[in-house]
Amino acid sequence: MKTNIRPLNNIFALCLSFSVLLPATAAAHEKKKQESYTIGLSMYSLRHLFKDGSLKPLDYPAFAKKTFGITEIDIWDGGFPQDKRNDLEFYKELKKKSDAAGTNIFLVMAGAVDATGETAEERKKGGDAHRKYVDHAAILGSKFVRVFLKAPEGGKRKVAIDNSIEALKPLADYAKSKGVMIVIEPGASTWARNGHFLAALARIMDHPACRLMPDFGKLADPYCGTVAMMPYSESVSAKSWSFDEKGDEKSLSYFRLIRSINDVEYKKIISIEYEGEKMGPVEGVKATQKLLEKHRP
Repeated sequence: MKTNIRPLNNIFALCLSFSVLLPATAAAHEKKKQESYTIGLSMYSLRHLFKDGSLKPLDYPAFAKKTFGITEIDIWDGGFPQDKRNDLEFYKELKKKSDAAGTNIFLVMAGAVDATGETAEERKKGGDAHRKYVDHAAILGSKFVRVFLKAPEGGKRKVAIDNSIEALKPLADYAKSKGVMIVIEPGASTWARNGHFLAALARIMDHPACRLMPDFGKLADPYCGTVAMMPYSESVSAKSWSFDEKGDEKSLSYFRLIRSINDVEYKKIISIEYEGEKMGPVEGVKATQKLLEKHRP
């Protein structure tokens, strides 16, 4: 009898240890998520669903939470009916839908701030054209408005920075008065696809309501550019197109990109922006989401 009791006791102890360890592991996993970045969703990822009418813009917040478990979402007015893009009542209704779904519209997408005007007044107008997006963000309770920057081409770096500031500062001042922040995403001009240029612009401008937003797919050098931008960044766009059999993005090394983000202990939002065509929108978002979860610190 004694020879049988000891193994049974050992088995009991082993089972007990697993029952204690499993909740602890789950708790550790949850703590790890809380101590790293939050995964968000860009509305643009689902553009085909809005285009074919299978998803309505007002249903987007609930869809994002139910389908992906994502609560931090942005909006792209290209997915709205043409007659609703400047309809303030539509934005108020979208805010209600988002609140009801338990989501947060953290960012509003806008186009390119044009800093190529011949005069300071023309450059200011290039920024002022985006004030309506700040107004939309204020209605939605969004913290950020994402813009591109059309900086002067072919000239000296200092001129490009000075002219860009003349276009951006009045817009940033307006955003600050509304409790909103402008974030510049790479794109729209050669200078603005250079992460070091954007980092220098943010440093020199030194405005509390104008920061940066790296986009892996829009930087001339996604790796060095992301590293340069991160000290001045408030959000990150995780671009993706296609995946290999291991689930890694084929065009970009997410290992390198996310490592540079983790190195600065970034704990804000990385938003999925799936632009691929081989997978459907839902499958592409889920594949990118899985990849971002894989590289949590």
